[in-house]
Amino acid sequence: MKLIFYLLFLLVTTNAIAQKVFNQPNAKGEWQYIYPFKDKNYVLAIQYNLDTGENTTSENNTFIYFGKKGTYSDQIFWKEHVFMNVIKENVQFEDYNNDGVKDLALFSTTGGRGSNEYYKLYLVNPKNHTLKKVIGFDEITNPGYDKKHRVIVGYGYAGSNYYSLYRINSKNKVYEIGEGFEDNEKLDLDKKIAEILKKFTKK
Repeated sequence: MKLIFYLLFLLVTTNAIAQKVFNQPNAKGEWQYIYPFKDKNYVLAIQYNLDTGENTTSENNTFIYFGKKGTYSDQIFWKEHVFMNVIKENVQFEDYNNDGVKDLALFSTTGGRGSNEYYKLYLVNPKNHTLKKVIGFDEITNPGYDKKHRVIVGYGYAGSNYYSLYRINSKNKVYEIGEGFEDNEKLDLDKKIAEILKKFTKK
C-alpha cells in the first residue's frame, strides 16, 4: 500500500513539474520551445519574463529545461538558471565541432552597443538524443565556424576590431588558439589563420 502511494505521489509530482516545463497554458512566465531532433518528444524549453517579486530584471529570471515528453509523465534531463535576453530570432544551427551535425546556438545577450553578440552553445547528438553545453562559448563575440581550418572564429567590435580563434576540447570547453589579432584592410584572414594554427601545432 505504501509503495502504491509512493508511486502515485511520484507520478503526480513529476507531472506537476513537467507541466511547468512543457504545458505553457498552465505555467508562469512566457515560454519558447525548441525541437533539436526529428523526434519531437525531445524539447528544449525556455521559460522567461518571470515575476519573482524580487528586484531583478526579467532577463535574470530565465530557466532553460531539456527533457522528453511522455505519455504518462515527462522527463527533465537537466535544468539551468541563466542570464539572457530573449529575442524573436534567437536560435541558430551550425556545426561547431566538425562532426557533421549542426549544433544549437542560443542567443544570450549583446555588448559593444549592440554590435557584439554572444551565444550559448549546445552540442547536438541525434543518436543519443543529448544536448551538451559548451563551457565558455558564451564569452566569444560574434562566433562563427571556419570549416576549412576547423576553428571557431570570434570577431569583436571595439576601438579596434579583433579576431580570435577557438576550439572545443574533450571536456566540452572552449580554449583559445594563439592570440587575438587586429582586423585591417591588408589582412588575409585565411593566411593568418593558417599561420596561427601552424605555430600552435608546433608547441
